[in-house]
Formats: sequence, structure tokens, C-alpha cells
Amino acid sequence: MNLEAEYTLSLYEDLKSIHKSRKSEIILVQNSLDEKFYIKRILKEYTLDVYKVLMGISSKSMPRIYEVFEYKDKLIIIEEFINGYTLQEILEKENELNEDIVIKYMIELCEALERVHNLNPCIIHRDIKPANIIISNDEVLKLIDFDISRIYKQGENMDTTLLGTKGYASPEQFGFEQTDCRSDIYAIGVMMNVLSTGKHIKEKENEGKLKYIIKKCTKISASERYQNIEELKADLESVYENQSKKIIIDKNKEQEQEKVKSKYIIDKIPGFRNGKKLNMVIATLWYLFLITGLITSNSPKMLLENGCTTLILLTLFLLYTNFLDIKSKLPMIRSDNEVIKIIGYFIYSFIIFMGFGLIAFGN
Repeated sequence: MNLEAEYTLSLYEDLKSIHKSRKSEIILVQNSLDEKFYIKRILKEYTLDVYKVLMGISSKSMPRIYEVFEYKDKLIIIEEFINGYTLQEILEKENELNEDIVIKYMIELCEALERVHNLNPCIIHRDIKPANIIISNDEVLKLIDFDISRIYKQGENMDTTLLGTKGYASPEQFGFEQTDCRSDIYAIGVMMNVLSTGKHIKEKENEGKLKYIIKKCTKISASERYQNIEELKADLESVYENQSKKIIIDKNKEQEQEKVKSKYIIDKIPGFRNGKKLNMVIATLWYLFLITGLITSNSPKMLLENGCTTLILLTLFLLYTNFLDIKSKLPMIRSDNEVIKIIGYFIYSFIIFMGFGLIAFGN
């Protein structure tokens, strides 16, 4: 490390150790010039070429790499600090995530991987898992931790080091084949199952809309999986779009039902049933007249009397206008005999007058 590199590194003051293991340490640091926070990674095992390539990539879905130093058999990386929570932290809080949220996140993850998978030669992440994905405070997915990533080498039969997180690493990462982009696809499949069910695929399989995508991602043979990240992204987008269309259709149906329901209620109100404007105007004036009788009361006694008078008039009005087909439900009125029907109207009118009259004037 030359003097310029030493000076640059000295600008970053260590604040807090976030994670430490046998192979690496992650430290929160602050730059003394711009006073911004950054992440410093110190790696004992690394591939320098990977981070040199990543320094040249600007993507909203990955932390920006600002500085890379080799010092005493270690690699020191200064990268963007991201405020947010890892999917692992979110999962521990929620137990399992809604499938639609999982699909949205996985589409964003595919977009992040497109940047590195489509390089020539491509970069394979090799450690995709919930702990290595941050959802920032502004709801942007960030793929982090390229510490064990490697550049694909044409013609090699196997990786020089067998690395990856148990449960997420593809079979070829522990066998005799070289890993490629399909190894990351395998890990995505496992992660989708974990996020949507809260369980590893060996414990509980997803039975929802992601079922077949997960199965294809996690085939033992790489040749039977999605062959590139674009294929996986296309299927995820198809499921997501179909779900979005279903939500829109369901919402439209609900709105239509509300309109029909609203129209149905209005159509039952006397004066509004036939849709004639003159009838609706007269009915509106009549209802306003009834309401006026209540609001002009200036004492409790008058309010009771006016209220009962209003109810008498309103009840008689609804009776004689056959509100909600009341004629078919009341004895005598529903009779085909006109004399009996008239007597019925008289009796019910008398009951209404007497009932409300006693309430209003009996005290």
C-alpha cells in the first residue's frame, strides 16, 4: 500500500464493528472530510478482480464500491452504507412474507443480478440468502456481500474453493462442477421458499403461485433450471402481472357491485323508483318538508310531537306507495278483493295514527 492509499484509508474512522468472523470483519466508519458514513470490509479470503469490476458498476440495487486496497494479505473495501433491514431480519419479525411481496423483491433481485451475470466474463455471487439482501428505508432492494463471489472461467471443471451457505448453496458448489449463473438461480429458489413459507424447502414446500418457479429453480441438475436470470425474471413478472390484473379486476367488480347496490337502494325509495325527474323533485321536497318538522322544534315536548307526526306521515306515505313491496307482506292489503284491501288500508292507517298519537300526546 502506497502513501496515497494509506492517507485515503486513514480518512475513514472506525466507529463500530458490525460483524466479525474468521474470514472477514465489517466495520461502520465515518469519513473525516465529508462526514458521511460508510462500510469497511476487511477480507482474508477474496478475489481482487471481482471488486475491481464491481467498482465500475453503478446500480441502485447494489452498494457502491468506493475504494479497494490490498494490505498485508487482506483486502480492504470501502463501500456505501445502506440504512435498512436485511430480509433475514424482516423474516424473523414476520415469520413469513406475503407471496406478492416476495415476487416483487425477487424481480428486483433479478435486475441486480442482470448487471453482474451479463458481464463478460460473468460474476457469480455464490452466497445469495436473506441475510445478504437489504431493503433500504426508501424500499429499494440492495444485494450485498460479494465476498465469496467469483468470475466465471471458461473451460474449468470445478471451483478452486467450495464455498456458500449450507441450505442455499447449489449442489455443484459442493461437487465436481464449476459454478455458473445457474448456481445463483438455485439459491434464489431456496430463498423464495424460505421467505414465503418461513421454512427451508426440505421442511415445507411452497404450495402457492411460486410453487412451480421454485421447483424449476431448485432442480439438482443445472441444465434443468432456468438457464439465465432473464428467464426467471420473465416468469416472475408474468405471475406478478397476472396478480396485478386480478387485483384490478376484483377492484373493478367491487366498485361495480357498490354502484349496483347504491342504485338498487335508490330505486327502492318512493319518488325515485321510475327515474322521472318530476317525481324525484316532488319526492325530495316532501322528504325535506318532513325533516323541517323536526329541526324547527324548540322544546323537547315539541320535538316529540313533531317527531311522531313526521313518523305518522312517513309511515303512511311508505304504506300507500308500497315501499319494498309491503302490500305483498301485510294481511288484507295483499288480498285480491278490493273491499278487503280498502278495509286493510283503513285498519293499518288507524293503527299508525293511534300508535304514534299515544306516544306523542299521551304524556
